[in-house]
Amino acid sequence: MAREGRTVAKSFRVNEKALGALQEEANRQSISVNTLVNQLLLDYSEFGRFLQRINALRLSRKTFQEILNSVPDDNLVKAGQIAGKSGPVAIIASKWGKITVSTVIEFIHDLSAYANLFEYYEKNENERWTITLMHELGPKWSTFLTNYIGEAFIAAGVQPKTRTSDRAVIFTF
Repeated sequence: MAREGRTVAKSFRVNEKALGALQEEANRQSISVNTLVNQLLLDYSEFGRFLQRINALRLSRKTFQEILNSVPDDNLVKAGQIAGKSGPVAIIASKWGKITVSTVIEFIHDLSAYANLFEYYEKNENERWTITLMHELGPKWSTFLTNYIGEAFIAAGVQPKTRTSDRAVIFTF
């Protein structure tokens, strides 16, 4: 999750209850409190603060999957298209100021790194991009992602070719 960038020494006062929870979680993950706090700060600075601006929700994967499985496929296409025309554009414009292929790719990376919506893989050979999004939420999630991310690319002036399976969406352009 960490990106390049140097660290700087900074002192903060922390709520005692929050520090206890941080220490407990760091122990559970077998990492230092410093590492955990850096991960949390990166998560917030790179993604969380932008999600707050659009009033995003946090759901468990199981709850989300139950909702997803109750939606008819044709409605998922429509929902992906409608949400894809507004959500990504709002976040990308808020964070980077403009909608370009590069900022859409950064947005997709952030969805993987910080929102945990899929695993992200990319390959760029001679300006031919292949972006693969792998997940375990089934064909309905692939349908939604195809349309949601597809709309972000369209806003950037690109019409990618798309292949899907039950566990992956592959964009090429």
